[in-house]
Amino acid sequence: MDNIDKNIYILEKRIEDLERKLNESDEQYLHPGLNNTSFLRRAFTVFGHNLVAGLILSIPFYLIMFILVALLSKLPMPY
Repeated sequence: MDNIDKNIYILEKRIEDLERKLNESDEQYLHPGLNNTSFLRRAFTVFGHNLVAGLILSIPFYLIMFILVALLSKLPMPY
């Protein structure tokens, strides 16, 4: 019976350690701007994320358009 109690104690400690690590990892991924109670801070955080996402999506599009226009400008134009 002593061996079972020892194993239960070890498993309980292991569970406590895992729960503590889980709570620490959850806090690590929380974004301070999105979880803030201030409306303005949340609004500017969302605006900033939207701005960056827009840049990431639009820069390749504009780069492709620039290359196409540069290539088409080299073609002879019929008058």
